[in-house]
Amino acid sequence: MEHEKRRRQILKEMANLNCMEKGSLTEEYRDSHKEGKKVRLGPYYKHQRWEDGRNMSRRVPVTEVEKTRDAVDGYHQFEKLSKEYADITIEMTRQTTKSDDSKKKPRS
Repeated sequence: MEHEKRRRQILKEMANLNCMEKGSLTEEYRDSHKEGKKVRLGPYYKHQRWEDGRNMSRRVPVTEVEKTRDAVDGYHQFEKLSKEYADITIEMTRQTTKSDDSKKKPRS
């Protein structure tokens, strides 16, 4: 019964994820030389994801960083929840299968 309760809870959590984006958001810096001094520029943000068998990349303006980060985190949370849901369902299936096997008559 505890498994069913957790499965329902997982589905509710998944339904509450309102934004998702596959991939990762990385922060980059660049070195530059101004007036003979080394200067570090950035951060610059890049969103990368696999799409149609290719690595797709785009620069993310600073104004969109938080929204993109939340969307990437949302997708990672969805993946984690879906794995947990599958694991629980598999465990429930195995428990049912074991119960069914014990009811079978032994072969003579």
